[in-house]
Amino acid sequence: MKVLFLTPHLSTGGMPQFLLQRIKTLQAYSDVEVFVYEWVQTATWFVVQRNQIINTLPKDNFVSCGYFADWSQKCRDKQTDLINFLYKNKIDIVHLEEAPEIFPVYHDNGIFDHDLVTDLYDKKHPWKIVESIHRIDFDFPNKKYIPDAFSCVVNSHYDEAKNLKYRAKLIEYPFCGPVSNSTKEEIKLEEGWRKTGEFHILNVGLWTPGKNQKYAIEIAKLLWEKYRWTYIFHFVGNQAPNFEDYWSPLMNDLPPNIRIYGEKNQDEVSKFYKKSDLMLFTSTWECNPIVLKEAISNNLKVMAFNHDHYQGSYNEYIDDLTGNLEKDKDNLIDILHSPLKYEKKLDYSILKSKKEFANKHLELYESISNRR
Repeated sequence: MKVLFLTPHLSTGGMPQFLLQRIKTLQAYSDVEVFVYEWVQTATWFVVQRNQIINTLPKDNFVSCGYFADWSQKCRDKQTDLINFLYKNKIDIVHLEEAPEIFPVYHDNGIFDHDLVTDLYDKKHPWKIVESIHRIDFDFPNKKYIPDAFSCVVNSHYDEAKNLKYRAKLIEYPFCGPVSNSTKEEIKLEEGWRKTGEFHILNVGLWTPGKNQKYAIEIAKLLWEKYRWTYIFHFVGNQAPNFEDYWSPLMNDLPPNIRIYGEKNQDEVSKFYKKSDLMLFTSTWECNPIVLKEAISNNLKVMAFNHDHYQGSYNEYIDDLTGNLEKDKDNLIDILHSPLKYEKKLDYSILKSKKEFANKHLELYESISNRR
């Protein structure tokens, strides 16, 4: 079977990380040949996951239509050549990592050329179409292009698709386990972090208003005022130029117990999970955040806003943020001094999780292979 992932872009973030995991598990646990067609490259910086995807695939199996700042007829021609590419490589499944209705706008015809999309979805072609939607606010009832199936990343999307009688399967990001086999104490010593006497709080994500790092900074300030170096906060994530209006002012008034890090590759991020004591995930705008899965995979205590559309899937693992600074500050201290409320087995169960992730994709692809 040949599967082509059609992606709107490959910068750093949840969607590219999800795609990277799809590729790795399909290659490890199936005989699927994977192709990736990148609709537009949105950045020349913050491309760790993009580079990993390129390095994971054979050279001829990756196509990028070009960088949007250098938009040209050559880039447009690559977009138009998509149909020919699918035929040339005898693609069985086209899996879109986003709905075509919200692909990037970078050419005269508007959002993802409607003539091209209509052609792509035309049932005269031999391939089948699967879509995954990574935006929680997507308007399912007004969807214009209907795929053969949805691969849903969150329960609420699965429910919406099923209610509208669409073929759908819930395939969430798997629990993946830590990269490092070292203990938390060993890694802390390697990194120069003390074994005892201080607690390390981690926040991972792109600096945006939706990720709400400002709230975590306010908690850090309260703890610095009373406890000084007892609680140290580590922020790992991009400070991208297009969000500078948000994050730049926050850098002017940081307490001493905050450490700011830029983009890291997955091995480096995994070490942060492993050596930290708690994940403080203050995001207010999420679909189904991969960082929660990564934190839980590393048996890390987690405080986060438990959004309604998670439908209780994280109740077992996370302690809820309330939005009240004083209360959340006190709760954080209590949680750090309390036993972990769950335990993930990090050997067979993680391997099983990855295999199941690959198998769910295969089951979905095979179920539509003879259907229209």
